[in-house]
Parts: sequence; structure tokens; C-alpha cells
Amino acid sequence: MISQLAKAWPITTLDSPEKCRLPVSIAIDANGSQLVISRFEDVVWDFWPYIPQENLALHSKRISWEITLPDGSRLTDPLHAELLENAKEFIWSLWVDPIDGRKRPSMLTLIIKCKSTIHLLRWMISQGMTRFAHLNGRSLDYIPVAKISSKNGLAGETTIRHRLQTLEDLYLQREKLKDALSAHPWPEQTVTSLAGIILSGGYILGTERILDRVAKDLAQAALEYVENKAKRLLDTRDAVMAVEDAGRLRGLTTSHISTFYVSPVARDYGFNGARALNDELRHLRNACYIIINLFSGIRNSEMMSLAINCISHGKSYDGSTDLTWICGAIYKTGQRTHKWLVPSVVEKAVSVMERYSEPFRAKLLAEELMLVKSLDVTDQEKKKSLACRLATVRHQKNSLFLGERPRDHRQIEVSSNAAINYQLKQFCQKLNICGDDGKPWILASHQFRPTYAYFIASSQLGDLQYLREHFGHWSVDMTLLYAQGATDQFEIDNGLLDEIMDVKREKQETILHAYVDNDVPLANGEHWLGDWRRTVRTAANKDELIRELSGTITLNGTGHSWCVGSAKGTGCGGLCVFEADMCVDCNYGIIGPEHLPVWREIAWQQTEALSMPDMGTPAKVRTQRILEKTQKVIAKLEGNL
Repeated sequence: MISQLAKAWPITTLDSPEKCRLPVSIAIDANGSQLVISRFEDVVWDFWPYIPQENLALHSKRISWEITLPDGSRLTDPLHAELLENAKEFIWSLWVDPIDGRKRPSMLTLIIKCKSTIHLLRWMISQGMTRFAHLNGRSLDYIPVAKISSKNGLAGETTIRHRLQTLEDLYLQREKLKDALSAHPWPEQTVTSLAGIILSGGYILGTERILDRVAKDLAQAALEYVENKAKRLLDTRDAVMAVEDAGRLRGLTTSHISTFYVSPVARDYGFNGARALNDELRHLRNACYIIINLFSGIRNSEMMSLAINCISHGKSYDGSTDLTWICGAIYKTGQRTHKWLVPSVVEKAVSVMERYSEPFRAKLLAEELMLVKSLDVTDQEKKKSLACRLATVRHQKNSLFLGERPRDHRQIEVSSNAAINYQLKQFCQKLNICGDDGKPWILASHQFRPTYAYFIASSQLGDLQYLREHFGHWSVDMTLLYAQGATDQFEIDNGLLDEIMDVKREKQETILHAYVDNDVPLANGEHWLGDWRRTVRTAANKDELIRELSGTITLNGTGHSWCVGSAKGTGCGGLCVFEADMCVDCNYGIIGPEHLPVWREIAWQQTEALSMPDMGTPAKVRTQRILEKTQKVIAKLEGNL
């Protein structure tokens, strides 16, 4: 269908009637025939056939040109006909004939670019400009406007970059448009440098992760729903639905059924009426979302791609460990299937959601049959909306996170990103999950990914076992090398890997800084850390040198030491995870003050073992050897050696 949309370019060579009838989105109907959804002349360009993300509402998959301008007029008014046509040509040119050197943007990217263009159009009208060519010589005036958010605060860095990039794109597309910038908007600057100037003064845009304490409270509250409350809630829901169906068969009104049948059943199961039951059911769905996302780190769009039977099982490489995988889709760099390693509790949450979504899935199957029949007897204009709904139903009929939209005649669909974020905040408020300020934590779907990355990278055993299976390689660092264009037995989630690596690098630098910039006692690692300490002390820029030194090693945690060896070629290959005493004389181990409590516990265990009367001589000899090594480590860390 791409060739069908792009075949008439360059659009500037067409007369108005031909241009107006050009299709900008095409779908395939139930009979396999092409159905034009939107044309160039339309007020709304609907791109739902090209945007697969289920968590996006339909209105976010379209461009509406009916824009209100600062003077109260609309862009679709006859007064602005030329500007509207030029704006459409510019946006459409980015897709059918991309800027030289760039790949064709997705339709979702095109919508984002249109939003930035609309911001520019509003400013142009306020300044009396009716053509893009009028921006020549005045582009710099737009920079302070680009930084203002809709709430008159400071816009985010990404938003500012998009807005400024629009002017550069108008210049770069000048040969393909009848109205564009003929001169570079800022020949001595770049979008990056301009955004940097705008964002000076300490403004930093970052993705907020969930605080450790909040994440613990969140996980405990969600687990309580998934493991202990789910069966009772869903049993009650099914009982309520049974009496609702019976009431409808008898011809009773919805109000009568709710008052005299539904509420009494809910109270029989221990709930304070039907509303209380529905609130708890929503919290159950939120709890399942939290468990799945907290223990997988996948994006919200990937969460909404999960369907029934998305759990699979396997074995670790050595066959010793049972593994659980969750299967879905990644949309970040083009839609493709993917699977993520997850703990068994995620499988429980998925199982709950399969039962939770069962009534919704049944209704979607019934709706699918009805829509197929309706398409054969409807007119062409109505056919567009029916085809859109049919495509949605077919994509989502097996999805997990389904719900009703009361404002759309109780239409069933996958929850939108906005709906998910609202419900997550409600969950924190209801369960009294608060931040340091004592107020309910403002939970959002985008917080789970950096939180997951933080906990995995910070876990002392994280990249020795869990990440080996999660990414298919021994450690994060090794995987990073393989990820540069290499293939794996399953596709790598490079984005999540990068976020984990960023956190791991920061943590590694922090750990190393604590060792080389002071004289903390060491039980191992003195032979090379001593040289680094002397080098750092005389360095002009300590932080920069420590950062460089950190980049030369791979720091893995064992729980009782830091290991700078690797799985192959150097060190024990990770066996010291199970044999702590191997680290004491190893050239690749670092044992510092933070490990002292662990070694004290090891010493206590060995002492207890030696007191056992039934221990044989070989075991006693080995235990005594470990105890002596342990006592030596403790003495060094306590400063007694």
C-alpha cells in the first residue's frame, strides 16, 4: 500500500482536484479489497491501519486539521486555505518523499511532527505570517516561543527539539514544496545547541523511577491481590454476571437488576454493594499490571500487546533451571515479536488476567461476527468506521488488558495509556502507597522500566544469573558487545539493555570511587587498587580519571565480593558465587567494608558446622580452612591486620 500512497509524488505537479482525491491512508476490508480511509482533502487524516500499538486511543492515531488559531478562526476556514494546503503538503512530503538521508518515518512519527507544525502555525498567524516563506529571517524569534508549554511553563526537552526541528525540515524539504524556507533558519547553530541554550539554568528532564520503599510497598500490595484476593473477586464477578443474564432473560430493567439482584449477591460475598465490587475488580487489574511490569520492565505498549496463552516455559542452558517467559510484541523500532524472562509470580498475574478478561473477550467475538455481517449492507462512508472497528476487534479479541468505555456505549477495547496511568494513581491512593512527602505516589506506566533497570543493575547477583537468561548471554557487558548488529536465538530488547547498562555504569563508577579515592580497608584487591589510588590522588580531574578506569573493568557482584573477572578467560567464571573462599586469594576479587557482615555470617556458619558431632574428618578439614580464610578477611576489614 506504500506504493499506492506515494505514486503521485511530487504533489506540487498536480492540479487541485487530483491532489484532493489522493489517498493518504488505505485499509483492507473484510473481503480483502482496498478501502480508502482518508484522502488529502479530508479534514481528518486517519492512520489507524498503520499504527498497531493497542494502548493508543483511536483519536491519537489521526491528524485533525480543524485547528483553532489565536485569532479565533480555524485553519480549515477559507481565509487560511493556502496555508492549510501548504501545511498538508509539508507533512505528507515527509512520508512519501523523506528528507534526504533519512528513512521514511512511521505514521505515528508523522502525527508527532504535525503537532509541532501546528504549534508553529499558531505562532505564525499571531505574527501575521500566512506562508512558510515568511519565516525567512524571523526563525530566531520562534526559539523562545518553542520552549513554552501549553501551561505556560517550560516545555520538555524532546518537545522543544521537535518544534525547532520543524523549521529545519521546512528548509531541507524546500526543493519538494512550493512553500518552504529558502534559507537555513539558524546557519551557525543546530537544534541540539539551541535546545541546550534554552534548557540552561539547571533544567533536567529525566524519567522518574519508583523509590525503593515505594516499590516494596507497591509489590506487596499488588501481590496481596494477585495471590490472595483474585479468586474471591472473580468468583463474585461471575456470580453477579449470572444473575444479570438471568434478569435480562426475564426482561427486567438494568436498574431493577442492579438494585434487587446484583447488589445483594455482592453483599453475600462480603462486599458493600456492586460499586465496591467493581472498584476492587479494577484494583485487581491494576495489581496484575503492576506485578507483570515491575518484574519484566516492558513498555506500556508491550504490556498492552499481551494476549491469552502468552506464557511459555523452557530450561536454562545447562538444563538445571525451569524458566518462565512472557511473549508479546515490541513496537519501538518496528513491530516484532519478543519474549522476556520473568519470575513465576508473573505467570500467576497473567492467569488472573486471562480469567478477568474472559467476559470481555466473549463480547468481542460476538461483535466481530456482527461487524462482518454489517459491512456487506452498509454505505461506503459508514463502511470506513465499521472497518476500523472490525480491525480493532480482530487485533484485540484475545488481549489481556481489556475494559469497557462507558462514554462509547460500553465499547470494549484495550486500555489506553491515559486510562492505565489514571488507574495506577487510584491504586496508590486506595492502598495508601505514599512517597517521602506523605502523599500518594503519583504512579505512571513509564516509571516501571527505569525501576526494573535500576533493581537489576543494582542487584549483587543480577547479571550473573538472571540477566544471563534474560538476554541469552553470561553478563550484561558481554551482551552489549553481541547486541551491536549480531543475532541471537531470540531478539534482544536493546532499549531495556541500554537502560540497565546506564544504571550499571553509574553504580560501578560509584563503587570504584569509594575504593580508589580513599583508604578504606581491603581484604583483597590491594595489589592493583593500590596503584589506582596513587594515580587518582595526583590526577588533575579525579572524577574523569575514575570514570575512565571504571570503563576498563567489568564489575560483577557475588554478595561477598566484587569480581572483575569474566565468564571465560579470566577468574573462576562465576563459581565464587557458590564458594566464597575462592575470592580470598583471587587476583580478580575485591573484598571491601560493605562485605564485612557477610563474612561474619560465613564465619559463624563455619563455627557452627565444626561443633557438629557427626561431621567427618574431610568435612572438618575443609570447614576449618574456610574459617581461617574468613577470619583473615574479617581481621583485614576491621583494620587488625
